[in-house]
Amino acid sequence: MEWMIWICFICIILYSSYPGKIKKLESKVKKLERNQRGGCVMSNIITSLIGKECKIKTEEAILFSGNVEVNCSVLDADDEWIKISYIDKKGCAKIRILRIDSISNIEIISE
Repeated sequence: MEWMIWICFICIILYSSYPGKIKKLESKVKKLERNQRGGCVMSNIITSLIGKECKIKTEEAILFSGNVEVNCSVLDADDEWIKISYIDKKGCAKIRILRIDSISNIEIISE
């Protein structure tokens, strides 16, 4: 009976690292899916908007600007993230980093 307890203990120790491995695999699968459905093409398009004034529509904008759309300047972008600068309600310049996946619409204000 004692050996059953030891076997269970060893199994628990061996399988305790699986959640970390699963998260790594999930991120790799998401990256492959994004590449397969054209996520890189979208990030290339957004990269071409660096330095331009845009109106970005995203659900995350509600959290920091109180509106679904935010007028901003695109500072930097990569495959997953976009860095924007905007003016908040108080007139202060703020910088935010958003996931490209969360953006639903981008409208160029000026070139």
